[in-house]
Amino acid sequence: MSQAQRRSSKHSNYLLHTKLMSPRLPSAVVQRDALLARLDASLAGRLTVVTAPTGFGKTTLVSMWLASRTFRSAWVTLDENDNDPVRFWTYIVSALRSFDPAVGKSTLSVLTAPQPPPFQTLLAPLVNDLRRLKEPCVLVLDEYQVITSPAIDDSLSFLIQHLPDSGHVMLISRKEPSLPLGILRARGEMMDITAAELRFAETETQGFLRGTLAADLPPEVVARLQERTEGWAAGLRIAALALKNKNPAEMEKFVRTFSGNHRYVSEYLIREVFDSQPDGVQDFLLRTCFLNRLTASVCDEVTERKDSAAMLEQLERGNLFINQLERGGDRIWYRYNPLFAESIQYLARQRLGEAEITALFERASRWYEYHGLYDEAVEAALAAKLFDRAALLIEKFIEIHDLGGMHTLSRWLESIPQQEILLHPVISFAYAQVILYSTDRFAPATASRIEPFLRAAEEAWRAEPNHQRLGQLLTFRGTVAWWRGDFQQAFEFGRQALNELPESDVLWRGSALLIVTYETLNAGWILEAQDQILEARALLGAAQNIYGVLAATQVLAEVFYWRGQFEQAEQLNRQILVEAVGDASMLDDQGVASLYLAHIAYERNDLEEAEQFASRALGLAEQRLNELLQVQATIRLAAIHSARGDRGGARDLLQSLEARIQNPVLLRDIQNMQALLSIRADDPAPLGGWVKIISAEDPNVLRVQKEREAFTLARLQIAEGRAGPALEALGTWRADASENGRVRSLVEALCLETLAHPLNSSEAAECLIQALTVGHAAGCRRIFLDEGRRLAARIQAILPSLPNRTLRLFATTLLHSFSPEAAYPFAPGPSAVPVEALSRQELRVLRLLAAGRSNADIARELVVTTNTIKTQVKSIYRKLNIGSRPEAREVARELKLLD
Repeated sequence: MSQAQRRSSKHSNYLLHTKLMSPRLPSAVVQRDALLARLDASLAGRLTVVTAPTGFGKTTLVSMWLASRTFRSAWVTLDENDNDPVRFWTYIVSALRSFDPAVGKSTLSVLTAPQPPPFQTLLAPLVNDLRRLKEPCVLVLDEYQVITSPAIDDSLSFLIQHLPDSGHVMLISRKEPSLPLGILRARGEMMDITAAELRFAETETQGFLRGTLAADLPPEVVARLQERTEGWAAGLRIAALALKNKNPAEMEKFVRTFSGNHRYVSEYLIREVFDSQPDGVQDFLLRTCFLNRLTASVCDEVTERKDSAAMLEQLERGNLFINQLERGGDRIWYRYNPLFAESIQYLARQRLGEAEITALFERASRWYEYHGLYDEAVEAALAAKLFDRAALLIEKFIEIHDLGGMHTLSRWLESIPQQEILLHPVISFAYAQVILYSTDRFAPATASRIEPFLRAAEEAWRAEPNHQRLGQLLTFRGTVAWWRGDFQQAFEFGRQALNELPESDVLWRGSALLIVTYETLNAGWILEAQDQILEARALLGAAQNIYGVLAATQVLAEVFYWRGQFEQAEQLNRQILVEAVGDASMLDDQGVASLYLAHIAYERNDLEEAEQFASRALGLAEQRLNELLQVQATIRLAAIHSARGDRGGARDLLQSLEARIQNPVLLRDIQNMQALLSIRADDPAPLGGWVKIISAEDPNVLRVQKEREAFTLARLQIAEGRAGPALEALGTWRADASENGRVRSLVEALCLETLAHPLNSSEAAECLIQALTVGHAAGCRRIFLDEGRRLAARIQAILPSLPNRTLRLFATTLLHSFSPEAAYPFAPGPSAVPVEALSRQELRVLRLLAAGRSNADIARELVVTTNTIKTQVKSIYRKLNIGSRPEAREVARELKLLD
């Protein structure tokens, strides 16, 4: 059995199976044929919502319907704990598997992973499983009003909207759910049944009372009860119990003594019912009314008596607001009517006192623990304010569920005093993770809030010593440090963690290795980073950590980008955009993927697409308050403005951002871009302060950041006529880039060395030929174009001596692509290839030509006329100096115009 299978099996053993049982019908029910017919008709849609206050017979109606029909159904009774999405969907999928054991098998397995994927991703295979069911199947969710989680509402909406024709969801709730009901109503895909329809008519009231009392009441008594209760089933039921064994005169007097709203009626009548019970029954009710579900064993434990089985049977026979659920194993389970239980709880607190109620909860908690129901055991311990006991139980819960019940854990731990939590390192560590993953991970206040819990856990595990736990905590510290922008500290934690973690801990080793890979990547050691990230991704995949796998995929895409392998980088980033859907944290992954797609489009000189992706990345960064992504996206947008000749717009973007950024390391990147704009505008005078900043030692500055600053400084030195220092620094960085796989850096260094050498020198020619060779192979364009007229002049000067047609084509294309402000008119020489830059539409046509499509096919694809395509093909042939489709494919391949 795999680790995931063991987790799934272990997890399923701790489900409270009574939640999956539909209530048994009371002994006396009113047949409601019109409503049952409406429920039959509801199966034509996707959703039925039965809404009414307590006591209107919602659950009874649906139970009656299911009991009288032959189609398959599954039932889940919800409670407040089910606001945890993992817990909610575990119960839902477990219920759906009653239709067919194959349904939801993979979904249930993934739910038990340490970090389940987003719920839309998780539910897609579940929907596919349901499509294989051909007969009608109904899923009933009772007590849906307890669900307050927007994430659950959203994910349930997804399931409902993608249900196959055979599937139907029925919600029973005291209020209308927060679902897109308007859309479903407009489409005719849902039905409502409300309190107005559930109220008993007078004939139904008469039938109900006759069945309950086994006798006919005087018509005037029935009429008065109908008037006072307005057909409210719970009020009638309570009244029937109160009327038992009364003579007509007593009945008449009783009916005259109450009036008013449902709350008054219920409190008054329950008192009447309760006070009429024998002392033994009253005592049993007072001591068990706090239990959500009852079975003889737990009642014996709580009440310290031995006759609970007989007492429960007696209460059911007496129709005393208790319903028997389906049999669960060798136990019979019951549930009090919620309205009845709440009223008795009020009496219990008055009559038993808090000390005795605390003892009741403690005994219940121990029974739940003995039977492996840890969530129920925790709830009972917290109700009794037995915090030490609750903490020990929560540790066992974490051992079983990891952080799968994050919402539940958060609610529990918020109920326990912090000093109590700090005594338990496992709980302290878990609480730190819950806080980080459920709040703003980038906010300094979040890191401050979790620090006491991390410090307490770390001190305990160092003292033991517990190396594995310590390694996990250090890995988590590294993640916290990374998100708050303290990169050097994150790297240090990552290295320390790998020294503590055993090889078998694939989840945390993968996470620690991911952090260390960031360090390797930012040190510029791209080839080593590639080896590390492939290992990290494999470990995180084995741990079924979708968030870690996405992060590792993003780093791998960045590795490909640095190596000039843009096609592979683009493919991975587009994959991330498809897979990173679901919770809000996925927006960070989408933002980074969009940023790198902007980088790739920019390098290919597709400024329109680069701007679209960079703007999207910036929007997501601002939404998530992600400073690092905000800075990177804004710098890319500034570069796009500059490439279009709008340096004023570029400066405005950077100045606006600079005023909002607090992290000094990120501020340096903004200042570096500002310096670069000044140099390209031939205005290097005000850069003395910037030079002092980058010349000072700062251990927090990453090596690739130092490289960017070194290249900008080299441009400044070249502009000032100080080529010697520039060449010395560039030579060192070029050698390092070549050795460590930074292809883009290698091309940029060679271009700058070309500019540092005299125009017609052999050194300049050698550097430029190498830059063109490497840059063409990688598909680089903007690296050349951004250097402007001085590099354009050197490209034209070297054009006749380029060693092959491919490089001459590439160089000629670059010369045509320099912006007009480069102010270096291109005059084709005898060795130049007469090539003009292709428009965006011509590139689209060229791609389809190279794929072997006919003119008519291309016209249909691009929604234009065939004559338009013919004109564009002629233009392409003229610009590329070719005469056939095979030549078009060859030239396009040589120029890498199809990347």
